[in-house]
Amino acid sequence: MTITQLWVYPIKSIRGCSVDSAMLTREGFYLDRRFMLLKDHEQTPQKLENMHVTRFPNMCLFHTSIQENTLTITYRSPGSTPAQAETLDIPLDPENFEHLETVDVNMHGSPTTAYNMGSKYNSFFTKHFGHKVILAFWGFNPRPVLGNLPGRPADQPKSQNAITKVLTSLPIIGPLLEDDNDKIAFNDCAPYLVISESSVADVSTRLPSDISMDLTKFRSNIVLKTSEQAYSEDYWSELSFSNDAKILLTGNCGRCASLNVDYETGKNGTGRDGEVLKLLQKDRRVDPGMKYSPIFGRYGFVGKGGEGRVARVGDEVWVSGRNEERTRFYWPGLST
Repeated sequence: MTITQLWVYPIKSIRGCSVDSAMLTREGFYLDRRFMLLKDHEQTPQKLENMHVTRFPNMCLFHTSIQENTLTITYRSPGSTPAQAETLDIPLDPENFEHLETVDVNMHGSPTTAYNMGSKYNSFFTKHFGHKVILAFWGFNPRPVLGNLPGRPADQPKSQNAITKVLTSLPIIGPLLEDDNDKIAFNDCAPYLVISESSVADVSTRLPSDISMDLTKFRSNIVLKTSEQAYSEDYWSELSFSNDAKILLTGNCGRCASLNVDYETGKNGTGRDGEVLKLLQKDRRVDPGMKYSPIFGRYGFVGKGGEGRVARVGDEVWVSGRNEERTRFYWPGLST
């Protein structure tokens, strides 16, 4: 197989950046999901709401680009010209962020502490959303993974016996035994999401003949060209890259109404291309762990030794492991 597209999403749920190369880290591609937007309901005590494109479809009107260490956000309102677009530059490695106000973020029951980037950045998003918004920086405070992990059964929580607890406390042996994949940033359930062009093409066949599925709505990190039939990735358990890295695929991605969002208007889609979720529900509800959601794509984690390696568009990839049956998605509070 061949990598045809690589994507990073510096701010969760707004448009991503197509890149030619990306460095693998434990938490995902370098620069992926560093920030997220929070709606401030201006209550006492403070109530913050995680912003996702399903709930706030106009998030898709914010475009992103990366130049060196700066993220540029461009807001394009429906029907506007490029000259009318407004931009905001955000440092991808904010200085002295430890001194910023902290905010609590809880995603799917998995908590972390983030940092409020301040009024210079918040006012830009507040203006365009029409309500108070906080731009939160991850700050390298990882969230625990509560669901599918490499080598762990779908419904088995992480546990240690007495001997393992003692060994992991030792300064030399401990790091060798620790699970490197049990933390993520602002990703939903895993650091990586892999899809295939074959599966995207199948979705296009379900739409009117003059419409092709916009694969950016799947918000994948890695897009692969493969000779295998559509949805073969349901059974992939491991991918090997030409740079000797591996991605361990552990769970299926259950899809939501974000697939129906109209990226031109920033509204929930209607009509010919606004029923993608319904079209997939006919035959893609194949995971009993997400029995009400159609499955598209696989969640994954970088294998040991792969952190720091670089994936590039055009690189070859091999399926180095397969499951005899589909895995079952598990995440407390999300899975069925």
